[in-house]
Amino acid sequence: MTKPTTTATGLTSASGGANQTCVASFFCRIRHWLTCSLPAGLLFLCGCQTSTQSLFITTGPDWHVQQGQALWRPKSGLPEFGGDLVLARDDAGNCLIQFDKTPMAILSAQTTTNRWLIKFPQKNWSFSGRGNAPLRFSWLYLPIALNGKSLPKHLHFETKADGGWRLENSQTGETVEGFLSP
Repeated sequence: MTKPTTTATGLTSASGGANQTCVASFFCRIRHWLTCSLPAGLLFLCGCQTSTQSLFITTGPDWHVQQGQALWRPKSGLPEFGGDLVLARDDAGNCLIQFDKTPMAILSAQTTTNRWLIKFPQKNWSFSGRGNAPLRFSWLYLPIALNGKSLPKHLHFETKADGGWRLENSQTGETVEGFLSP
C-alpha cells in the first residue's frame, strides 16, 4: 500500500512517482505565472492614461481671441501646410491654439502655466505632459514667443515689418510663420 503524500501545491495524493511530480510542477508553474503576470498585466492595462480631452474650458470674459493665417513646415525637407490659425489666451496663462485647413483640423494645442497638450486629429495622435513642453512641438512655444519671453536654445522667433512673425526650431527645421489679428 502506498502512503499518502502532500505535493508542493498542497494536493494530497495516494500514488507516487513521476506523474505526481509532473502535476505538481504544472500547478506550480501556473501559480507562478499568475502571480507574476497578473499584476504586470493590470499595471499595463490600468497604468496608462487615455488621452486628455482638454486642459481647460475656453469660456468667460477674460479670454482674448486672435485669428489669422499660418504656414507650418513640420520639419526640414517637408512641404508647408497653409491654414487658418486661432489663438485664444486668458489672464490666468491658459492658451488655446487651433490650426485648421478647412474642412479638416490639422492640430490643436493647449498650454497652461505647468501643463501642455497637443493633438493631431488626422493621425489620431495626442501628446500631453507637465512642466516644459518638448522642443519638437514648436506650436506650444508660440504664445511665449508672441509675448516676447525668452525661448529655449534651439527656438528662434522674429517679428516681420509687415506685422507677421516666424518661429523656427533650428534643430528640426520646423517652422511656423504667420500673422494674427490684433
